[in-house]
Amino acid sequence: MAVFVVLLALVAGVLGNEFSILRSPGSVVFRNGNWPIPGERIPDVAALSMGFSVKEDLSWPGLAVGNLFHRPRATVMVMVKGVDKLALPPGSVISYPLENRVYMVGKANSVFEDLSVTLRQLHNRLFQENSVLSSLPLNSLSRNNEVDLLFLSELQVLHDISSLLSRHKHLAKDHSPDLYSLELAGLDEIGKRYGEDSEQFRDASNILVDALQKFADDMYNLYGGNAVVELVTVKSFDTSLVRKTRTILEAKQA
Repeated sequence: MAVFVVLLALVAGVLGNEFSILRSPGSVVFRNGNWPIPGERIPDVAALSMGFSVKEDLSWPGLAVGNLFHRPRATVMVMVKGVDKLALPPGSVISYPLENRVYMVGKANSVFEDLSVTLRQLHNRLFQENSVLSSLPLNSLSRNNEVDLLFLSELQVLHDISSLLSRHKHLAKDHSPDLYSLELAGLDEIGKRYGEDSEQFRDASNILVDALQKFADDMYNLYGGNAVVELVTVKSFDTSLVRKTRTILEAKQA
């Protein structure tokens, strides 16, 4: 078994939060209902949905048994910091309240070493011809503001992950299940800079929703419709519980 994780390693207390299923194959059944899921059990949801066993039984009604003989080839999890929930399109997404703490840990596959990770690399990547700046409606966001550019850089990373995978299709076609896990903190920084009632925060939230939906569709399609794409929105962390975290916004200058 090979598990490929992109960008997340953290343990954090969670205050205000939601767990959403953006895309899933027919073999994995998530039920509609207002059932809270403990944050520390999210890895177990991913494991069970992919057909693996877990140490402690999960008595959570949101995940049904599904097709035991046809399991997804990948799970993609995106964590967004700075908002308790996003305005996802009604009817297309299943969401559950998230409680307690979130725990994910991972290691990057070598194919993703080409991703921009330092602030300088991210800035330079944004101003290349094929960057997301050429297609995103910036509205109140500015190309000349560093906080705005950092938020947009995270969207660029989402785009580049799916682009890299599309150029290395063998990763999505082998017999090893894959796990991708990312933390996005740019929206949180937008909120701190402009305020959560600001036009910039509203525009950034809308842009992020569109980018996440496109990323979910791209990853789902790259795996031939056999991938689960999950979203965790976290209003704030209890920093006393953070053990190890690596986000784009904390990357050091090269």
